[in-house]
Amino acid sequence: MRFAAALALAVLAKDGLALAAGASGGRYVTPRVVLECETGALSDKQAEAFAELLDRGIADIEALVGPSLPARARRSAPVLFVVTEQVSMSRSYGRSVLLPAERVRSRSAPYLHESVHALVPFRGDRVWLSEGLACYLESWVSEHRGGYDAHVFTRAGDRGIHAAARRFVTRDAGRAVLPWLGRGGQPPDMDEDRSGVARPFYVLSHSFTKHLVDTLGLDRVVRLLTASDAAGSFERETGRSESQWKDDWLAAIAAPAASVR
Repeated sequence: MRFAAALALAVLAKDGLALAAGASGGRYVTPRVVLECETGALSDKQAEAFAELLDRGIADIEALVGPSLPARARRSAPVLFVVTEQVSMSRSYGRSVLLPAERVRSRSAPYLHESVHALVPFRGDRVWLSEGLACYLESWVSEHRGGYDAHVFTRAGDRGIHAAARRFVTRDAGRAVLPWLGRGGQPPDMDEDRSGVARPFYVLSHSFTKHLVDTLGLDRVVRLLTASDAAGSFERETGRSESQWKDDWLAAIAAPAASVR
């Protein structure tokens, strides 16, 4: 069995899934990507075009984050993407990414978002910063370099994300997840409640991360994410705590004071 196909099966097996016997509908290789497609998931033409899109996305993201990544985190082999009918939500495991076939066909798969996770592994527990950076770069790359933004949780894009965040912090759902920004962990039920919990968390994380990138620069934000102790790295890298940066962000987006107390 080919290595990429074996790895794809191993990734699926983590969730009790498996590609159909006889396995792959196609294997498409570019300099930066190995794309494995389940039988019938994509036509040859669709798969070839998607492999090229993936390769360009990896190149664009690496050009932005590569200089800031520690040597241990830099990619040394192609990123594996698996397109299958057997998952409903995109996920990444290390350098492997699972994408639902239907979303790839409809050009709504968050391939850029998951590519960021594959290329910028974080060692700490700052989920808000990991998801925020993936959301930020998905929007920024699609708007300035090419490809598309999947708009999973908002259509605001990079330019409108602060306005979207400002609306969320006035709502119960936004206020409920706000304490999880600027600290470790993630809100309860985020994986189960994608609309009520994940959506406000991702939108607010995107906005907070954009504020950090605009203020500190992308290089420093990447270093914060890849540090083993995020809390300590904020103090060392910026001279300020996460909570202080959070207050600055909320003030910068003009969040109503009463909604963030």
